[in-house]
Amino acid sequence: MNILRLIVADKENKARLVSPEFQKLEAAAAACKDKGVVSLHYDKEELRKKLSPTEYFVTQEKGTER
Repeated sequence: MNILRLIVADKENKARLVSPEFQKLEAAAAACKDKGVVSLHYDKEELRKKLSPTEYFVTQEKGTER
């Protein structure tokens, strides 16, 4: 019985440690089970923070790599 409580407590602790980005991905994956396509949308400022200047230019401004 104590082992079961430890397992449940561990799962609850891990659930609290999940990042908001991971939660967003999990929600998108759950929503796409029917379609088989995941659609994620990030605002421009969030992408600028996540991507390098070259990655941003190539992926968002239709630039080319050099």
